[in-house]
Amino acid sequence: MKSGERENARKAQALPELWQSLPNVTGVYLMKASDSSVIYVGKANRLRTRVRSYFRDKSTSALTSQMMRYVTEVDYIVTETEVEALILESNLIKAHQPRYNVKLKDDKRYPYLRVTTDEPFPRIHITRKAENDGTRYFGPFVYVRSTRQVMKQLTKFFPLRTCTLPLTETGNTYRVCLDYHIGRCPGPCADKIRGTDYDAIVQKACQFLSGNTDAVVKELTEQMEAAAEALDFETAAKCRDTLKDVQQAITTQHMDSVSSADEDVIGIAARTDIACVQLLRVRDGKLLEREHYYLNDAAPDSLVTALSAFITQYYQNAVFVPKTIVLPMPIESMELIENWLSEKRGSRVGLHAPRAGRLRKLQTLASKNAEILLTQREQNVVYSSGVEPALVELQELLGLKHPLRRIEAYDISNLGDRFAVGSMVVLEDGKPASSEYRRFRIRSVEGQNDFAMMQEVIARRFRRALTGDEKFNKLPDLILIDGGKGQLSAAQTAMKTFEPSQLPNTPMIALAKRVEEIFVPGKSDPIVLREDNPTLHMIQRLRNEAHRFAITYHRRLRQKSLSESVLDEIPNVGPKRKQALLQHFGSIDAIREASLDGLLSVKGIPRSVAENIRKHL
Repeated sequence: MKSGERENARKAQALPELWQSLPNVTGVYLMKASDSSVIYVGKANRLRTRVRSYFRDKSTSALTSQMMRYVTEVDYIVTETEVEALILESNLIKAHQPRYNVKLKDDKRYPYLRVTTDEPFPRIHITRKAENDGTRYFGPFVYVRSTRQVMKQLTKFFPLRTCTLPLTETGNTYRVCLDYHIGRCPGPCADKIRGTDYDAIVQKACQFLSGNTDAVVKELTEQMEAAAEALDFETAAKCRDTLKDVQQAITTQHMDSVSSADEDVIGIAARTDIACVQLLRVRDGKLLEREHYYLNDAAPDSLVTALSAFITQYYQNAVFVPKTIVLPMPIESMELIENWLSEKRGSRVGLHAPRAGRLRKLQTLASKNAEILLTQREQNVVYSSGVEPALVELQELLGLKHPLRRIEAYDISNLGDRFAVGSMVVLEDGKPASSEYRRFRIRSVEGQNDFAMMQEVIARRFRRALTGDEKFNKLPDLILIDGGKGQLSAAQTAMKTFEPSQLPNTPMIALAKRVEEIFVPGKSDPIVLREDNPTLHMIQRLRNEAHRFAITYHRRLRQKSLSESVLDEIPNVGPKRKQALLQHFGSIDAIREASLDGLLSVKGIPRSVAENIRKHL
């Protein structure tokens, strides 16, 4: 007997109260750990029989055996029907997020288009929350951007208002907005359209969003022909343009089929502990959209369980349930789920696992897409994981094993030995981290020696990190030096002053101006990238940002010094009056252009001092 089975048998004998006290009726059971946290939620037609099987069944999976080691309590909720148990199970999984349940990973609220049919003049807008509030919802859409495009195109040929004005059936006296002038809204806010005419537009828009495009095309065609026969060529032209836009929108589908039904086609692929579900949304025989979800704690040997969990969780809050749902395999409680979905839809819903024909081809396509997505996820493909591709290319270019999460760039700005400064700018996960930028005023270098200045800046930066300074406690994965081999060598020399045990060996590169060559320590030849290479563009932007940050600080010091020297020459203008003047006007140029009355308006500046300022400046 395996260790997991021995543990289950021991618990069944030592703690029979975990299952013996349960009623043998329909309901939901919650398995809890010693800290009372819910680690698994399940449904059963016979609660006691189902829970007892966890302790006595020798054929349980490895994941179930692992879970049973932590179960110290079993709670339950009795329901009237299996459908109620199904819904309750889905709700409890969402509420508790149990460790050992298959659940949607990174559950998000996807955007919908909402038409407020409960208002006198319905409006259309985007929302992420679909409610049973008597209005019409269409979606969900995978991306907000595509949702906005749909709404933008829709209002071209079905002009609906998008504003939030509280309109009444008559007597609206608001001022029309730009949408009215460009033909995107018929102006109900100013009673520019009758309610019946506006309702007709709303009905067409809802038909179109529901996938009933044929009826919309037919009606527009009839209107165009009727207007042409009546010699109303302006109306006919408008109908013709609208019809053209609608037909163009219809033809931009990914796939057509001979069917005119509404179908959801589901494919699934799994690895050790995660599965990917690909859903193809077919409406009126056309593949309108694709979306995918990840399920955690789903192994290849438990795909049926994972698929059942996905179906119940996905359609729990779905606004629209199609007539047909195509599956890669039969699932648990198939008849029960069909009844639940049929009740939700209001008509019969069928779950099918086809073996041949059109639906089988679509299902194979969905499963193939799921397999590809899962493979990409395993390989950490940057375009699907959100990682900046240029960072990955730079990592591969330099032959580094660790990802470049943080890159620090350094530059020097000076005119001779006066006001010499250094800058440090930071790129974190491909984005500028302005709160991590740091400035250095050169202290130990005399004369114009850029190499020595760079050496000082690098040494001071990492010395501050070793002393525990919180402003410098984050260490970089890569250092970028603005300059050529000389600046790079200076930075390396600075790093060699620290013991290897004190600091990790941080990779360095330098980007030289003009020819934009990348120098790497230990390599005689520089790396030269094409001018249109995104990785080069990223390095250039970072180098330029370091230069901008350094020269800005340098100019500020020069301006401050110049301001102080000019004002110091004016009689009776001490530190307090100088500070008051600069705070009030902001610069020497503004003080120079100020009138006598303007100078007198500064607190602490008498007429005699104001006249002296005017005279000297």
